[in-house]
Amino acid sequence: MQRRPYKAKGWEPTLICSNKNCDNVSSKLCIVEEKIIASLKEWLKDYRIDYDDYMKEVKNKKTSNYEESIANLKKELETQNKKLSNVYDFFEEGTYTREMFSERCGQISKTINSLKQNIAEFEKQIELEHKKDEGKRQLIPKVENVLDLYSNLQTPEEKNNLLKTIVKRVEYLKTEKAIKKDSDPTNFELDIYPNIG
Repeated sequence: MQRRPYKAKGWEPTLICSNKNCDNVSSKLCIVEEKIIASLKEWLKDYRIDYDDYMKEVKNKKTSNYEESIANLKKELETQNKKLSNVYDFFEEGTYTREMFSERCGQISKTINSLKQNIAEFEKQIELEHKKDEGKRQLIPKVENVLDLYSNLQTPEEKNNLLKTIVKRVEYLKTEKAIKKDSDPTNFELDIYPNIG
């Protein structure tokens, strides 16, 4: 879909499909813009509620679970390091032969490496959660700013560029023409895909 400006005075720009074979019906651009802004305001209201719930429950539980897993893995890592130290002691005392020492040392080292990898993975998950949280936290004022500024912008390019900071894409579908007096010019569907980092 693209903006079609009219040179004739009094004719408002419309949103049309440039493909001649497309069945999508055009609409006045101002009506589509109003509906996009209204949808974004509604989305923001819902997002605030979802974000608050996310912060109270999901995020805290996830991070707590990861931190608990890391603590358990670190305890196990400490135990394995003690075992490895004992293997060296047994070898020095002559309790273990060279073969026994190599085999036991290899097994414990493998377990230690696996534990370290698991710890690193959980730490990475915590870092990802923090990044997601930061992105979600920053999105609210970003959307508010766009909604405040949008109506003050003069050119379609400025408006489009501003919307692109918070919206990946908008899908528009209109199947019925609104040419009769009692027809509804807002009888179209919009699917808005917010740009959530």
